[in-house]
Amino acid sequence: MRTLRMILIKKVLFFLFAFLFVMPQVLIAQIAKSDSIALSNVISDFKESITQKDTIRFNSLFFSESVDFTGIMSKKTEWSIKKDFSDFQGVTVSNHKNFINDICKTPKKQEEKFYNIVLASDGAVGAISFDFAFYSDEKMFQWGREKWNLAKDGEKWLITDVVFSIHFPNVEPFPFK
Repeated sequence: MRTLRMILIKKVLFFLFAFLFVMPQVLIAQIAKSDSIALSNVISDFKESITQKDTIRFNSLFFSESVDFTGIMSKKTEWSIKKDFSDFQGVTVSNHKNFINDICKTPKKQEEKFYNIVLASDGAVGAISFDFAFYSDEKMFQWGREKWNLAKDGEKWLITDVVFSIHFPNVEPFPFK
């Protein structure tokens, strides 16, 4: 009888612990379904505007006339370039218009693939983070981690800034499949 009571108490304590400490984390991660759909549509529009080389569609995804794109190279990738260019700093700062214009200049097929996507929102501001791989002519050019901050303007989510890491696949193996 005493053993059965101890087992019951342990089960109750386990479920209480799970409810008090795990459930709040799950609830924090949940966002409104309409925001989840709208943020997912931003991702789809971003991807499709790259593959279709659609500057008008791409530029409509951004909050202002010039939204920063900041890329930070991993140390290994940076050193692979510093071998030949000792002054190289491993940071690239551009903006969304330069990004899509560079894509449109090349006749090669361009594509960005997304992995491990996480959406967050409180209804006014949001964030999208993910792992990515960028392909040119079906050959992986770089991979990394990317994050977008977004603001809701009326009913439309717009990207306010983009930051990403840069890893070259010939220097560091691609970890996502």
